[in-house]
Amino acid sequence: MALRKTPVAILDGPANLPGVFATNPAARRGGIQSGMTKLQVETYGGVLLRKRSLPAEEAAHTALLDFAGNFSPRVESTAPGTALLDLCGMEKILGSWASAARAITAQALETGFELRLAIASNPDTALLAARGFSNTPPTIIPVGEEARRLAPLPVSVLPISPEMLEILDGWGIRTFQSLAALPAIAVVERLGQDGLYLQKLARGEINRPLLTIEPYEDFVESFEFDDPVETLESLFFILNRLLHELCLNLLSAALAARELRLTVELKILRLQNGEKAEEQYQHEWKLPVPTHDKNLLFGLVRLQLEKTTFSAPVRKLTLAIVPIKPRVAQGNLFAPPSPEAEKLEITLERIRGVVGSTDADGAACVGSPQLVDTHKPGSFSVGHFSSIHEFTNSPPLAGPVVALRIFRPALETCVELDGEEPHSVRLWHHPRPVLAASGPWSSSGYWWNFATWMREEWDVLLKLPAGLGLYRIYQDRIRRQWFVEGVFD
Repeated sequence: MALRKTPVAILDGPANLPGVFATNPAARRGGIQSGMTKLQVETYGGVLLRKRSLPAEEAAHTALLDFAGNFSPRVESTAPGTALLDLCGMEKILGSWASAARAITAQALETGFELRLAIASNPDTALLAARGFSNTPPTIIPVGEEARRLAPLPVSVLPISPEMLEILDGWGIRTFQSLAALPAIAVVERLGQDGLYLQKLARGEINRPLLTIEPYEDFVESFEFDDPVETLESLFFILNRLLHELCLNLLSAALAARELRLTVELKILRLQNGEKAEEQYQHEWKLPVPTHDKNLLFGLVRLQLEKTTFSAPVRKLTLAIVPIKPRVAQGNLFAPPSPEAEKLEITLERIRGVVGSTDADGAACVGSPQLVDTHKPGSFSVGHFSSIHEFTNSPPLAGPVVALRIFRPALETCVELDGEEPHSVRLWHHPRPVLAASGPWSSSGYWWNFATWMREEWDVLLKLPAGLGLYRIYQDRIRRQWFVEGVFD
């Protein structure tokens, strides 16, 4: 409540030049406008500055959709911070449009929402009215009065491109009324179908169906044993049945599994002091591609449980699936068959069973390499494989590419210097003369912890028995040791 009276400005943009993204009414009354720089706002004084948070915006939008669902089962997520709901058939519960508006406004105040509320006979008219008119009182447009009530709104409220807005401004068309009065044929001849669509919006003539949110049902199956079991065969028999039911439900809902979660509850043990101790085992699989293949999911669960030892008999099993729309892929008639992407996680699970999931430092060692936000050479992390669709829009590489084939680990070597430049490099147990050298490139980082690094790199052209070779060498300035990092192809 205190923030409503305090001027608040939300900043967004690059760290070196953030700008005002949004303001509250108190800030707008004080003269703060969107687009101002942080320095300009600070000159006003008394303005509370906050950085934009996308997760917070998503959470607020989700709360808005939940709020709208209290008044209608048909809700459309139109845009961030905007929701449309269908009040048809809700008359017996909410009454007239005016009483529905009062009920929504009253509950919004209790919840903490500041709404711009409009009710009309079609979704787009209600949306434009909510955007164009003030919040108090709620705007109610009776049937047949759409064009008259929308007439004073500026055309900038429409979903219009800057180019189209500039054309209308040049014609002197600045309100809905002016745009609605133009001859439809002339509008199509000069602005095309997009112009006709905007004119129909200004007249309130478009009546489209809502793209409602279809809430996913919970895909959870569980089984509790009368007597706790210890054998894997008994567990596999039940898990196979639970997965069968889950996959049938996915198919009936035209969905697929994005994540699979297993919870194993163990037998309750009674301690010496009389208290009861309960233990759970949980595991989660993030699938590289959505699937509803029961055999694939059962294979993942089976491989994981075969390498797991429980401290007590199993009392209850619970399987949960996070659903998503299934993957749609077009086969290629002119390409040889490739391995099924759905089998990738099975292969990875078998590899984890042999080498483990993490290395000695606790870092993941099986998965997809991912770049790390650091300048340290050779740094990467290992994460879950993602759907192949995330990479289909990557731009193709143009022309030949020079690749550095890195040696892991880097080869220790000895380098003779001529002044400050490398003169010869010991490679494959023999000194190799340096014909040309480029460098040095010095870099360092992480000086604040044990992983500090400092290196000086050179690209050198070496004379080899088989010809010439282009290599990258570097000196570890902390260890005072030279290394051959890789060879250029």
